[in-house]
Amino acid sequence: MNVKIGAKIKELRKRDDITQEQLAEFLGVTNQAISKWESENGYPDIEYIALIAKFFNVTIDYLFDYVLEQNRFKILVIDDDKQVKALLHKYLGDDYEVIITESKQTDLEYAIQNQPDLILLDIFESGICNYETLTALKTSEITRTIPIIIMTHQNNLSIKKEVFNLGISDFVAKPFDVAELKARIAIHLRIPYKWPYR
Repeated sequence: MNVKIGAKIKELRKRDDITQEQLAEFLGVTNQAISKWESENGYPDIEYIALIAKFFNVTIDYLFDYVLEQNRFKILVIDDDKQVKALLHKYLGDDYEVIITESKQTDLEYAIQNQPDLILLDIFESGICNYETLTALKTSEITRTIPIIIMTHQNNLSIKKEVFNLGISDFVAKPFDVAELKARIAIHLRIPYKWPYR
């Protein structure tokens, strides 16, 4: 088994904007020890594994990278804006399998056939509200329980009432804050999330 715990520690440090010195101080080890782990020239002693997981608010399994690509949570993005799709893939791709299809019809087919764990949906096309996709997802026995987060520039109360009445899980206004979006996704997937340091 090829364990890359050092790479995981480095990834988590960068995620949380933590220095090697800060992590070393928390663990009671030298800066050189952290550097050695991250360069894959050694591994932390077993006594430090749980402390490292606690510090970064992740599981021990995550540190050992047992979660295979095909077992990651799948998020289907349904949005007409190519730039938004690219941004979502960039910001979510490290943590989730982000699915981007070619058209609304393909999106529906994918959702029915593969049942993603969560859907990010913009129901506006060229400024016009289109509930067809949302209604189809929420009336299908196969997809109706999948959490759906609406993402849209149209942030008014009447639209919010309408989509919540159709059964969505959450509503995020564009332009979205990445940290907030990640937190909302984690809530609906029932996984821990540590808000980034500012």
